[in-house]
Amino acid sequence: MKRWIEVDDRSAIAAVRRLSRRHASALGLSEARVEELAIVVTEATTNIVRYAGSGRVLIEAVRTPVSEKLVLVFTDNGPGIANIDMMMRDGTSTSESAGLGLGAIQRLSDSFDVFSSAEAGTTIVCTFEVMNNLPVGLGLEVDGLRVCYPTENTCGDAWMIRHLPPFVDVLLCDGLGHGPKAAEAADELIALSQDGCAAPSETIARLSEELIGHRGAVVAMVRLDMDARVLSYAGIGNITTMIVGAQGIKRFAVRDGRIGGPAVKGFEETRELEVGDVLIMHSDGLTTLREGDLNPALLNRSPLLIAGFLLDRMFRGRDDASIVVARVKGE
Repeated sequence: MKRWIEVDDRSAIAAVRRLSRRHASALGLSEARVEELAIVVTEATTNIVRYAGSGRVLIEAVRTPVSEKLVLVFTDNGPGIANIDMMMRDGTSTSESAGLGLGAIQRLSDSFDVFSSAEAGTTIVCTFEVMNNLPVGLGLEVDGLRVCYPTENTCGDAWMIRHLPPFVDVLLCDGLGHGPKAAEAADELIALSQDGCAAPSETIARLSEELIGHRGAVVAMVRLDMDARVLSYAGIGNITTMIVGAQGIKRFAVRDGRIGGPAVKGFEETRELEVGDVLIMHSDGLTTLREGDLNPALLNRSPLLIAGFLLDRMFRGRDDASIVVARVKGE
């Protein structure tokens, strides 16, 4: 299940804890880590109820060829945390929670990030990892998240990351419609995409030829050449792809159509990359991002936090939704 869990009273705390335990056990976390996860979930969800009154939680098992982890997103539109440094100290928390503070949540998690302000509320992301074999010196941080159409339990959006040194390929697709049939279409496209090593334009052209008459999907793919610092892009249909960096926002054009219809080549483009550039790809389950939605302070946070914040704030609630965020790092 990849759905936002609404948190609006204390009964939600136990429900979120129960769901997180179930997902963690299914992913293969040890009993000790499941108990530590339960502490983190209890603390973070209690803080939502106590300080903001309401908010949302997302629990997602994210599996890629190089990592497996349980991702937790806690987000609200409350007054924000006035003094994050103080809240990071042990023993500083709500009177109704474990009293651990954000610092202990950080230590219990394999990764942790927080973004908070009076205007933006608070978003916390943390992960519990089963496996992490990201190549050393990759020069790139990448994370993605998905949520279902509100009445479904299966997400019709999908994404993949592929490492072909010095290239990193990222593909995001949105199966036609939503629910199980859309998920089947997206999974079919992902499976065919993984069977090969071609650049984005050739990959999408092949998908368009091989999936004629299938349910189909819209798709965008980028290849990041980490040696030459060049991004290659191709896309068909309404997947938004953009780079945010020191030079401003660069949006990549899309070609109308979809995989599954008549064969068509995706719109192609290349762009040089700079250290600090942030790549954002999202399906139309999110409102199209504008410059005002991209808070500079938010863009300095981790890709996972950026993805979690935008997935909450920009979620239309009328379709499956997905987002992938990547940041180009230095050496």
